[in-house]
Amino acid sequence: MKPLVIHNIHTHIFTIHHVPARFLPFNLVAAFKIQFWNKAIRKILHWLSIFTNNDQFGRIVVMADAAEHEKQEEILVDMMGFYPSQTCFGLLAMDFDYMDAGEPEQDYLKQLQQLAAIKQKYAEQVIPFMAIDPRRPGLLDLAKKYIDLGFGGFKLYPPLGYYPFDERLDEVYALAEAEGLPIITHCSPGGIYWRGKITPELRIHPKTGESLKGRNNFEFARNFSNPANYEYVIEKFPRLKICLAHFGGGEEWDKYLENHWPPAEVKRRLDGKETRLPISWFTTIIEMMETHGNLYADIAYTAHEERFLPLIKVLLNTKLREKILYGSDCYMVQLDKSERAFSINVRGYLGEKDYRQMAETNPRIFLQRDKAASPPP
Repeated sequence: MKPLVIHNIHTHIFTIHHVPARFLPFNLVAAFKIQFWNKAIRKILHWLSIFTNNDQFGRIVVMADAAEHEKQEEILVDMMGFYPSQTCFGLLAMDFDYMDAGEPEQDYLKQLQQLAAIKQKYAEQVIPFMAIDPRRPGLLDLAKKYIDLGFGGFKLYPPLGYYPFDERLDEVYALAEAEGLPIITHCSPGGIYWRGKITPELRIHPKTGESLKGRNNFEFARNFSNPANYEYVIEKFPRLKICLAHFGGGEEWDKYLENHWPPAEVKRRLDGKETRLPISWFTTIIEMMETHGNLYADIAYTAHEERFLPLIKVLLNTKLREKILYGSDCYMVQLDKSERAFSINVRGYLGEKDYRQMAETNPRIFLQRDKAASPPP
C-alpha cells in the first residue's frame, strides 16, 4: 500500500494583523500586538478557559496565541511541524473587510497577496482557498486572478453578513462549476459574526419570507449559516462541489444524539394531526448529502470532542463514506489540543482504512480540478 498522504482540508493562517480593530472586545486586538500585554493576557485567558466552554471566549484565547506570529507563513510552518512532511493543507482565507468591526491593519487584498507568495514557496503542500464576499466589488476578476496564481477553490463565511444564495456570487459559482473548483463554506451555528445593524428588513428571510430570530448579532448570524440556504445554490449550480464545513457543529451533533426522533423524519402524525419534529443541522446536512451528488462535509473542529468519534466511524460505513473530509480548523482546535493530538485521536479511533478514506481518498477527489465535473444524481 502506498504511504498515506494526509490532506487537512480546513485550516486558517491569518494573523492578528488581518482582523478588524473590533474583532475582539475590550480593545484586545491592539493589546495582543504588544508583546508584553500579549503574554500577560494569554496567561490569564488560558487559566480562565479551564472554567468555560464558551465559543466566543475560546476564539479570544486562540487569537491571543496566534498573535505570537507576525506572518502567515510562521503559523503554517508551526502547523506543518505536527504532521508528516508530505501532508497537504487547505489554507482558507477570510475576508473580514465587510463585517462592520472596523479596519484591519492589513486588509483582505494584502492577506491574499501573502497567501499567493506562500503558494509559490510551498507549491506542493498548500492549497489556498480565496474567500468570496458578495459585497466586494470586482469579485469575479479577483477570483480569476487568484485561481491563475494557483489557488485551488473558494471559501464562504456567511455569518459575516450574507446569504450563500446572494446573486452577486453567481458569477463566481458559474466559474467554479465550469472549472471544477471546490467551495468550502462555514456551516455551524458558532464562529465569527457580522456586527452591523439588524434592520426590520433583515428580519425577513429573502427566500422563504420567514420571520428570523436572534436577540443579538451572534444569534442572528445563524440565519446566514443555516445549511438549508444551500438548496438555492445547488438548484442553480447542481454540479458545484461544496463542502459544508464543521458538518453543522458540535451543538447540532448533540441535538441529534440526545433527541429521540428518527434522523430522517421531519413530520409525524399524532392524534390525527401533523406535527413538525425538531431537526438538527446535522440531519439536514445528511439528507442533503444523500440527495446531492457533489455535496460534502468536513469534521473540522467538531471532531475535537472525542465523544463524536463513534458517530464519525458510523458515518464512514454508510453511503456517505465518500463524502466526508478530514480537517482540523487550525488554529481553533489548539484551544483544546495540539494538531498532532487531534489527528492521532481521529486516526487511532477510526483505524487506517477509514482514516485514509477521509484524509486522502475523498479530499483528492474533492480538490481535483476537473472541468467535466460529475453530473448531479
